[in-house]
Amino acid sequence: MIKTIKKVAKRDRRVEYRVNDEEYAIGLKNATACGLSISEYGRKCFVNQTPKLHLTEHEIEAYKSLADTRGDLVHVRNALKGRTQEQIKNYFNDDEFMRNWILAINNIITQWDSIIEQLRD
Repeated sequence: MIKTIKKVAKRDRRVEYRVNDEEYAIGLKNATACGLSISEYGRKCFVNQTPKLHLTEHEIEAYKSLADTRGDLVHVRNALKGRTQEQIKNYFNDDEFMRNWILAINNIITQWDSIIEQLRD
């Protein structure tokens, strides 16, 4: 696999501006939260881009859990995919199948609820 190198335009202009200690602290805090230097953060803001905050460990775990839950939903969909309406009706008339189905769906719902709670915190 060949990597392409993105060419960055030469930066030969200099922009200076003065800030007080409070403004500098805010800018430094925001730049650090975005994983950028204060110069990179200022440059992005200067050209009207919105620097994005890095995800916290808590958010990363929530998104991983979300991906796992998506996998479970895919399994549920695949269980019924390609089946006729009659076969699906027979599945849902079977008590054991319905118990297992409800347990699986309840697990997925519980996972979704915990993900939502993680993202709210």
